[in-house]
Amino acid sequence: MKRTLLCIAFLATGIFLPKVNAQTEQDSVKKQDKEKKENWWNETDQEYYERLKKRKLEAFEGEKENIVEAEKFDLKKQIEKIDERLEKGDITEEKATALKQEAAKKTAENIDNKIAIINNQIELTERDVVYNYSPNLGGYIAIGWGNVVDDNGSFLLGMEYKAPNKKPKYDKRTYTDMVFAFGLGGTTGGGTDLGGTYKVGKSAFAEIGLTFRTRLLKESNFWRLAYGISYQQNQLGPRDNKYFVNNDGYTTLEVFPYQIKRNVLMIGNIVVPVFLEFGPSKKREYADYFRYDTSQSFKVGIGGYAGINTGAMQWMKYVEDGKDVRVKTRQDYNTEKFVYGLKGYVGFGSLSLFANYELNNVFTNSAHKDHAVFFGLRVDL
Repeated sequence: MKRTLLCIAFLATGIFLPKVNAQTEQDSVKKQDKEKKENWWNETDQEYYERLKKRKLEAFEGEKENIVEAEKFDLKKQIEKIDERLEKGDITEEKATALKQEAAKKTAENIDNKIAIINNQIELTERDVVYNYSPNLGGYIAIGWGNVVDDNGSFLLGMEYKAPNKKPKYDKRTYTDMVFAFGLGGTTGGGTDLGGTYKVGKSAFAEIGLTFRTRLLKESNFWRLAYGISYQQNQLGPRDNKYFVNNDGYTTLEVFPYQIKRNVLMIGNIVVPVFLEFGPSKKREYADYFRYDTSQSFKVGIGGYAGINTGAMQWMKYVEDGKDVRVKTRQDYNTEKFVYGLKGYVGFGSLSLFANYELNNVFTNSAHKDHAVFFGLRVDL
């Protein structure tokens, strides 16, 4: 009996042991594969960070070269200005020599201090330490007037924002500005003088648009072509308690039965203005680019515009039975669908005075062949 049980035990061991061994071998293989995969990822990450560190160190070395070139360029410009003062007789030979020595000493100190900062960054990078100090200045928005000439990639349409440094284009011939304009006016034509049919104080003009300015000459910024796209709104306020009426395709002004407090016809236009702009500018040279600055210069623009009418609306406020009533009416008041005219401005820096004269009639069918005229203030950002 004992012999029989012993044989069964050996038989069972022979049957199940191979399966246990096979399972153990499979687990061992999976563990090895997992370790290989983990080692592969770790090796890849290490190689990536090494490449990243190498590129960073190369960038630091390149920055040191840029520092030296920029400082030498600034020193050259300072010496040129000192020589100009010497030629004009503003300073003596001894004074010019002293100024040059002082400028050279300052340049050498700037190079030493700036390169020392870069060398410290290199040492930190080699020890895998990332330290970029920037003081906490808080949040801010800076609004500027006129063109910005440093071109560091952080100024757009009068608003300054934080942007990564980029290498500026050496010669930038086209600049972009936002244009805002507002003014007063009315209409002329058909025997009616300005202010005769519409009140000048209640007839207004507003414009917002985008303008591109391109230098026409290669070596001079005196002549420029200004062009873009704008939305304009003309407002006409009638005299003598009158309002606009569309009588079967014929626009007339009729007396309103109640007391009008305010009444204007608002006409919207999308136009493409084109100007020949001219005026002096200051050429500013930097280490690797130059710009023409018109922010402190006189300018004149002469040109015109053409576009389409986007619609008209009459806005009225009147008194009925002792109560104020406000009414907005959008309909076809027979305003011209295609608009075009002459425009000009004269100013200094970003501010200008403008005049606008529409060559088209305000209405296609009307008792008067009126032409809109407006004048006011223009701002280029």
